[in-house]
Amino acid sequence: MSDRFQRTTPWLAGFLLSVNLYLLPTVASSPRATDAVALLAAVWFVVHLARGGLRPAPLVALALVAAWPAGWLLLSVIDGDPATAVQAFRWLLAIPWALLLATTLRDHAARERFAWGLLLGGLVNVAVVLLQAAGLEGYLRLVGLSSSGSQFHHFVGQTVRIPGLHGQHNASSTVVSLMVPAGLYLYFRGRCSLWLLLGSLVGFLVVLHLTSTRGPLVAAVVTVGYAFLAAREIGRGAAVAALLVMVVVPLVLVYGPPGGWSRWRDAAAITANAEERLQSNAESLAIAVEHPLGLGVTRGKEVLYDRSGLPATHNAFLQAAVYLGLPLGLAVLVTVVVVALRGLGGRDGPDLLAGMIGVHCAGVFFFEEHLNNPTFVILTAWLVAVAVSRSAPEERTAPAAAGSPHPH
Repeated sequence: MSDRFQRTTPWLAGFLLSVNLYLLPTVASSPRATDAVALLAAVWFVVHLARGGLRPAPLVALALVAAWPAGWLLLSVIDGDPATAVQAFRWLLAIPWALLLATTLRDHAARERFAWGLLLGGLVNVAVVLLQAAGLEGYLRLVGLSSSGSQFHHFVGQTVRIPGLHGQHNASSTVVSLMVPAGLYLYFRGRCSLWLLLGSLVGFLVVLHLTSTRGPLVAAVVTVGYAFLAAREIGRGAAVAALLVMVVVPLVLVYGPPGGWSRWRDAAAITANAEERLQSNAESLAIAVEHPLGLGVTRGKEVLYDRSGLPATHNAFLQAAVYLGLPLGLAVLVTVVVVALRGLGGRDGPDLLAGMIGVHCAGVFFFEEHLNNPTFVILTAWLVAVAVSRSAPEERTAPAAAGSPHPH
């Protein structure tokens, strides 16, 4: 693997996972940048496999994970079920991505570049939301930062929920929230200033306000707590906490929380929303146990609606279990637990970034079906590879590399 490839790939991968460009923005179901990268990564995978340059444990684990989507892809093509075919195919496209990440993110420098890609990509997403709010949607489509499928028809009161780059308010705000684990990782590694971290967090809060979403904020709070515990950097953690208290708290008191106080103080609406989610979760779990092989997306939604009156599981773990099979849902759940535990090795631990991202993904997965989004399918597949890989002894003990905190 060339030095240039090794330096560029992690940063570009993180950036494109966040800034997942539309290749045909005038088409509502446009292919994405991650799809094109997946095809290139598949070619790379075949070449590397022929040379014996891939670790066996991630190969076996990812092959087992891919078995369920592969089976459902075949069945959906036979039955003419495009919804299931698309979701299953997303998982298969994620496999070469996961192997590429598992191969390139083997040292601290590569992981830092990957985190920089996620962080800067998140800032681009913030800019897209702001430009959409300013009425410049047409210009964004010209460069593939939005598409004709973007959903501008969701409202809170009389205010539109800005869909962002990923076409839907929940999806975009959740992708932007990946700045939280990425920024914290860079900060605790000494590669990102406290003020840049604060700026990214403020940008995240602005996106939450314009998309009127709450789930990513709850997940981000958990991620911050995990990062403080895992990094074991008391001084840096105290500096973050102090700055958040001095800057973010006054902002919330003056301007209100994301979405406005009315959205957070409406006890009746919050109670109804929580009851709906609990009901859909309970029924989805029952369906997954009753149909451990899965039902496919179309049939799964039909059965869930018949039993609960709700069209979605509101949970990514249950989404995988109901639609593509209980083993897949359990594999995702076990994966995030394993990487979270492995990430508790301090700021120089090889699994700190994966642990932060795993905890954050687990948090947002409890709120929505985010495994519709190629970004999170790819990250989940990568976490599977991390969970079964054994870091080299020198990675466990190596100090953070010296140098300028620059993404390239």
